Amino acid sequence: MSYLLRSMLFLPGHNEKFLNKAMGCQADAIILDLEDAVPEPSRPEARVMIRKYMTEGCFAGRQVFIRVNELNTADLYEDLKLLDCPGLLGVVAPKICTPADIHAFDAMITEKEMQYGLPVGSLKLAPLIETAAAVMNIREIACASPRLIALLLGGEDYLADVWGKHFESTDSMATARAMTVMAARMNGLLPIDTPYLDLKNEEGFREEESRSAAMGFAGDLLVTPNQIPWANDCFSPDEAEIALSRDILAAIEEVRRQGGGIAKLNGRMIGPPMRKRAEKVFALHQMIEEMKASYAKAE
Repeated sequence: MSYLLRSMLFLPGHNEKFLNKAMGCQADAIILDLEDAVPEPSRPEARVMIRKYMTEGCFAGRQVFIRVNELNTADLYEDLKLLDCPGLLGVVAPKICTPADIHAFDAMITEKEMQYGLPVGSLKLAPLIETAAAVMNIREIACASPRLIALLLGGEDYLADVWGKHFESTDSMATARAMTVMAARMNGLLPIDTPYLDLKNEEGFREEESRSAAMGFAGDLLVTPNQIPWANDCFSPDEAEIALSRDILAAIEEVRRQGGGIAKLNGRMIGPPMRKRAEKVFALHQMIEEMKASYAKAE
């Protein structure tokens, strides 16, 4: 099954104002946060609030994840009790360093699925790549569990871990970005870029995330609803791409219908890479149209 994750919006689980503001938003995915965005004393309250919002279907039509706390914490044990919430797609796992961390999360999720009568494997996993160890082990992490559907780059924690610095360019995260894309794509997962933290800078967001899309990222982590339409635009094919892909696939089909061998478009041969790219663009376009239909249905 394919997933559309152009925009993944973090929402602090204890903040009712933010939760209400995000209801009905057009983010592809919602990440209800129990970790960094929630002070430790507020986490019990956040769990109660998340269960309430999920039970009431407040994010119907959205792909909903819960970001739980890290391994070997008491908070994680309590967080996992929320895995029976209706409408939950999966878990965002923080501070992943090795494939063994993925195996541990997989085992705990399996235990909860069995406890709650859910099909084993139905809950998905999206680990955060936010340490030097995770980047170095990313190839093995990316194939550590069939639950994995995406790799999420946590750039701020990564830079803190490697003593990196922010610059006007994104050079300080270039290696982590490239490795996240390659590890994800080679394993059929979606690479998701780190949040863009200049929250009101639409021009800067579009410039940086357009570069991310060109690198191969499938979407972006967001910390404000204002960025949702920007992300959805940056990680969607434009009208020219869609039209070209449609023409390429039509030319190939026409040659097949006539029993020919090599398709051409505007005098140029259509090679296998062009065909594959066109198929991917058109499939993504169809997924986006289906997501728009689900928005309308939910409203």
